[in-house]
Amino acid sequence: SSLDIIIDTIKKIMSYRDEIDSKEDAIDKQHDLPVYHRIQYVLNDFISHINQFNNEKKKSFYSITLIFLQFDKTLAPLVGKLLIKIAQNKEDIEDGLKILEENLSKNYFERILTELSSFIKKTDSCPFIQFLNVDEKLNLVEWFIKEKNRSLLFLDLLINDIFKQSGVNREQCQNLLRYLRQSKNLFIKEQTMTYCISWEDAEINNDDQMSVSDQSSDSDMS
Repeated sequence: SSLDIIIDTIKKIMSYRDEIDSKEDAIDKQHDLPVYHRIQYVLNDFISHINQFNNEKKKSFYSITLIFLQFDKTLAPLVGKLLIKIAQNKEDIEDGLKILEENLSKNYFERILTELSSFIKKTDSCPFIQFLNVDEKLNLVEWFIKEKNRSLLFLDLLINDIFKQSGVNREQCQNLLRYLRQSKNLFIKEQTMTYCISWEDAEINNDDQMSVSDQSSDSDMS
């Protein structure tokens, strides 16, 4: 099949990478050997064009993502984007996150989730999320945060999109915010402690106020 051909081609590129580098001695020649970027180019092409495939073909890409990760774990940011783009429901997203979690160290996995937090918020990153109304989005994010402990991935979507929607369930938002403020992850706690809710017509206690903070992702995430 065409997928088998793609997988075979990717494996060949991977298998010859170190050999080509050793033969051409790119480091001594003080230039960066293109072979080290070919897999990234392939992954970026997949990410850019994946929405052109039907849902059935998208599912077939799961096997490819694992091949990428087993070859080079530093491809995880791109693999994560691909997994999000091929997801058709919340279970697909969670399955993709498990693939990353099982193949990465805890610290690196958390870093990847933080990087992907800004990606999943984009309108073209995960089509099925964009079709949800604001209440459905809030319920989805709450499920991931409380049931699956994926706060790092959905924090940006929550505070920079869902919380700002005028029709959102405010009580549910406040309760979720209080929950996040109790997080053992200091990065999450920091972000939620410094976020100020922007409902101008709402009577909100000082304890519930939040203000947007563009803290960098290299804050303490322990």
